[in-house]
Parts: sequence; C-alpha cells; structure tokens
Amino acid sequence: MNFIIKNLFYFLIASLFLKINVKDNSYTQLLASDTTRVDINFGESFGVDQNIKNLIDRKKIYDNEIIDKVKQGRSNEYKLGQYIIGKRFFKEQYCREIGEYSIIGTVPYISWCNVDSGPFSLIKNPESAFILPLTVELKSGFKISLIDTLFEGLEADYIGVIKGHNHDPKTLTGPNFKFDQDQLLGLVDHTKNLMLLYEINDLGIYRNRKSNDFSLKNSSYDLVINLIDKKGQVYGGISFGENKKHCVNHSKNCLLKNIHLLEYHHKIHAPKITYDKKWGYVTEKLSPPHSLIKDYGSFQKIFLSRNYYVLIDIDEKQSKNVSSIEIKDIINE
Repeated sequence: MNFIIKNLFYFLIASLFLKINVKDNSYTQLLASDTTRVDINFGESFGVDQNIKNLIDRKKIYDNEIIDKVKQGRSNEYKLGQYIIGKRFFKEQYCREIGEYSIIGTVPYISWCNVDSGPFSLIKNPESAFILPLTVELKSGFKISLIDTLFEGLEADYIGVIKGHNHDPKTLTGPNFKFDQDQLLGLVDHTKNLMLLYEINDLGIYRNRKSNDFSLKNSSYDLVINLIDKKGQVYGGISFGENKKHCVNHSKNCLLKNIHLLEYHHKIHAPKITYDKKWGYVTEKLSPPHSLIKDYGSFQKIFLSRNYYVLIDIDEKQSKNVSSIEIKDIINE
C-alpha cells in the first residue's frame, strides 16, 4: 500500500511537470492476479528463469515503449507558426520591444534582433528569405503513457527535479548505481530550465561501461522540410537525417545550403551561431539538431519540446515558386 501511495504522489508531481490531466484510475488496479492457487515444484528453476525473463521484458518495455518511439519520431508532433519575410523580422513588435541588445545586469548581450551580429545576420536574401517558428514536442498521449510505463511497468524510482540538464551522470547517481545495468532517465523542460529525474534499477542494459561517456545514436528518422509549388508538388527542400543534413528526399532540387534549423530558448539574448560540416549553421551542439532525445547509454535525456526558427534563405526567383511549406518526418525502418 505504501508503494502505491508513494508512486501515486510521484505520478501527480510528474503530471504537473508534464501538464498532464489525470483522467483514469489505473493505479487502483490489483497488483496480483485473481488466481487462488499456485503449484509448487522444487525440482524446477522457474523462479530464476522468471527473474531473467522479467529483466529482459523490462528492458524491452523501456526500449519499445519509450526510447525507440522518441528516436523514431513516432512520439513527436510539429507545430508551425506564421512565416516572416527575412527583413521584416527586425521590424516585428518583438524586436521593437527588446532592441538589438539585451541588458543583463550591466552587460549587453546580442539579441535575435541584431541585424549585423545576431543569428539572422547570415541571411543572404533579406527580401525573399522565409523565417518560420517551429516547435517539435512530445504528443500529449505519449506523455501520459510514458509516466504510466515508468511507474507501473518499470517501477522507476522518482529522484526529483533539478535545474538545468547539462550534468555529469556521475554527479546525479548514488554510489550503488551500476552504469552497465541501471538506467537514469531525465525529462527536460527547456522553457523552465528544469529536468525531472527517474532511476530504474536492474534494467539489464548490458552495455560496455564506457557507453556512458559518449553519445549513442539519437535518431532513426528524417525531419523533412518541403517547399510546395503552386501545383501542390514538392518544388525543393532538405532533410535532417540521423547523422547529417542530406538530399536523399530532394534529388531534383536540394536546398542544402539554403535551409537552416536554428534552435532558440525562451531567453532574450541570442545563442552563438556555429557552422557544422554535417548540419550547416546551428545554435546548439545537440546532434542531430531535430531529435528529442540524447543517449549516453546508462543516462538518457528526453526533451518535452524544442523550439526552432526554420530559415529558408532563397532568392526572389525561387520564392515566387513557393506557395506553402511542409514539415513532416520519414521513419527509417
């Protein structure tokens, strides 16, 4: 009973963190079967075999119901805002309010609205470039099943909420944490700069102990950006894949150097723009830039959402052929 009450309390905390409405009574279900008889046979090693099977099943549940769905993009939904023509961005109400610099204390920081030094200073076609706000976030239904799976299927231990998410896993775990078998999962809310932590003991990861020191594969799907012409056909575009930005889905008109995915956070000052050989211009070191998960083996982080500006820097002749812009994903089976 104490176990149920404790996890119900943690479920409510997680629900508030994830903005989930609790509508079912799944936690009042019986924890044992309805059978009234169990046969005993001391000649069998059923208990040992069953424990091994339970470990394997828990690992499958964790991978199939949580991690793989995020890596494959099956848990994602996409929201596009109204587009802005390049030069008009700097005349928007947002820029009129904050100006080219944001003052923190007494230090001026470059804002997104700085024409000469901000992220959009890289625009080559200010008269025809498109800027679109894009949010990639977890589906609400997935967030509900995620919490159910953690508590019911995996019996995860709730650790707490901490500020930020760029932490060394060794500082987040206790002395009994086994990096080759236990699992630490963080749910990251970028808007609040908070991370909700869970620990899952004896999950049976069976990875090399060094796996917690480097990033594993974070995505197995393509984020596809299509430019649609007036006939409703794909005029051109680009795809952000598992390891790089590529032209596989746009062999006829690949805009490899024209489309950029720039992540932004709810801060007035702008991030630093860097050029990456695989991804082009980016504002974050997360790779791939469109993924909602970061995998370090025994420590994995799932982002509730990530916000971007999609910059489509095309000339006036090209822009006249565009009637709409489409964002979708293609799962790589």
